[in-house]
Amino acid sequence: MNSYLQLFLNGIQSGAKAAGKCTVVALTSALPREGVSYVTESFAVELAQRTGKRTLIADAGNLHRADMLHYSQVAKFCSQTNVPQLYVFSPDDNSAKTESAEKTEKTRQLQPRNRKSELEQGLDNLQTLRFVFDYVFLDCSALQTADTAALFAPSVDGVVVVVEAERTRKEQVRNALNTIETAKGNLLGCVLNKRRYSIPQWIYSRL
Repeated sequence: MNSYLQLFLNGIQSGAKAAGKCTVVALTSALPREGVSYVTESFAVELAQRTGKRTLIADAGNLHRADMLHYSQVAKFCSQTNVPQLYVFSPDDNSAKTESAEKTEKTRQLQPRNRKSELEQGLDNLQTLRFVFDYVFLDCSALQTADTAALFAPSVDGVVVVVEAERTRKEQVRNALNTIETAKGNLLGCVLNKRRYSIPQWIYSRL
């Protein structure tokens, strides 16, 4: 684990301890395929193993696909991984809906869907997840392709922007950071991903 991941994890653990509540961090990028899902999983695995706290990985784009009216229903939509205390949000529309939820879904299908209703449902579900987990990592699409990260930014505890080394230009990174800040998000910083070292890592770390 590199020093940047170490510092980041120490920071969010300290913040969570001080706040005494669940910490939600959203991860995004400027461009697609910069490795957001990989970084999200790496952070979540490391945090669950280090702290033994209940940690969840959730695709932010799928948060609206569940009807969790009470925290007792969370288990229906979250699957435990082979890493102790690490879970993945995996809504199953066919098996997890109750009869009343099915009726609600049918009603929604007759009504025009809009982004606002999906966002509200996603935010409601996120609030419910806070009652069950200690840490929630939101895997968000790139800002170039979707505004999911910007929409969730004001409602999470922090946002991390993943940057692919030797690919993403400075102005693209700057625009991504400005988007999060404009959305009133708490920008935690950037993670440089896919970096190639011209010299061995163990030597580089000692320079």
